Amino acid sequence: MKKDFAIIGLGAFGMQLCRELSELGAEVVGIDIDMERVNAVADFVTFAYCCDSTKKSALEQLKLSEAEKVIVAIGDHLESVVLTIILLKELGVKHILVCAEDESVQRVLDHLGVEEVLDTRALAVGNLTYRLMSTSVTQYVELTARHSVATLRYAGKEPSRTLEEMDMRGKYALNVLLILRGGQEIVPDRNDRFEPGDLVTVFGTQSAIKRMDRKIKL
Repeated sequence: MKKDFAIIGLGAFGMQLCRELSELGAEVVGIDIDMERVNAVADFVTFAYCCDSTKKSALEQLKLSEAEKVIVAIGDHLESVVLTIILLKELGVKHILVCAEDESVQRVLDHLGVEEVLDTRALAVGNLTYRLMSTSVTQYVELTARHSVATLRYAGKEPSRTLEEMDMRGKYALNVLLILRGGQEIVPDRNDRFEPGDLVTVFGTQSAIKRMDRKIKL
C-alpha cells in the first residue's frame, strides 16, 4: 500500500504531526521505539509500528521507500539521528526531513543530503502540515488564527496573465507581496506576470491561499 508520509519519532511534535496529517486525509505511518507512544497514535494513523530506527533489519520490513516523505523526529541524539538517515538512504528513501533543535546537530545534518532540517522551536506543526500536503507551497507561516503568508512555486510552463488580468485581490482576496526570480526580488505592480520557476509570496486568509493553490496551480 502506498504511504504518503512516515513519521519516525512520536514525541510531542511527531505525534501532533501524525494527527494533523491524518485529519487532512493523508496516509501516515507512525514509528517509535517506545510501545506506549506507538499505542497512543494507533487509533488515528494508517499504520503504527514499534521499531528501532537504528536497526536496518527493522526498517527494511516497513518498506519506507514507498513513502512520499519520511520525517525523522527522534530528537537531538546525534548518533541515532545520523544512523537513521544513513539507513533510510540505503533503503532508497529519497525525501527525508529531519527535526533538530541543537545548532551543532543542524550543521551536521546539512551535510548529509537531507531534503530539509526543521527547527521545531520555530516551526508550528500546522505550518509544516500544510507545506507537506501541498505540491507547490515552499513556505507557510500562520500570522493569526485566520491569516497567513505563503510562498508558492509557479508551475506554469508559460508566463501567466498580468496581475491586473488575474485580479488576485478581487477573485482570491490575496495580496501578492513579492516575486522571487532567480536572485532577483520583485515587488510587483499590476503589469507584472509570473514566469516559470518564480516563487510568489502572498498574504491572505488560510482558505484563500488553499483555494489559489488548487485553482491557479501556482
